[in-house]
Amino acid sequence: MKKDILSSLFWLLFSIYFTTKSYNLGLGEWSRPGPGYFPFGAGLLFGILSLSVFVKALRKVPSSEIPIQSSERIHWQNMVLILFGMFAYTLLLKRIGFVLCTFLLVLLFIRVIAKERWFKSIITALVVALAFHLCFNILLNAQLPSGILRFLRI
Repeated sequence: MKKDILSSLFWLLFSIYFTTKSYNLGLGEWSRPGPGYFPFGAGLLFGILSLSVFVKALRKVPSSEIPIQSSERIHWQNMVLILFGMFAYTLLLKRIGFVLCTFLLVLLFIRVIAKERWFKSIITALVVALAFHLCFNILLNAQLPSGILRFLRI
């Protein structure tokens, strides 16, 4: 319970910072979104989710009444891999493009962190990357970097 409270508070503070910075970029208008529009919405959603985890953790039975389970431990290696993946994503986004970068990030998360098989990891990462391409590049006509896959900029 204490871990849930601390982690949700951390992510709530992070989402507040993220939405503030996104707002400073400019939200634009509904018909013509600015550069901070989507990050602002994502930050709000993330804040709402972390706030719900925080409230849920506060409503749980106090930890003194719950037997401690040895299986509940922090997986530091996964946390480092997630942070590394997100950092690499931001560095490589313009160079290799949105679709390929998203594919590699999802592949890292599913194969290495979730420990799924290669086939399932590749198929899932491909579906997610193409769905994001369809949603953002084609339907919303967002200006996302195409990188080395220039042919995907339809």
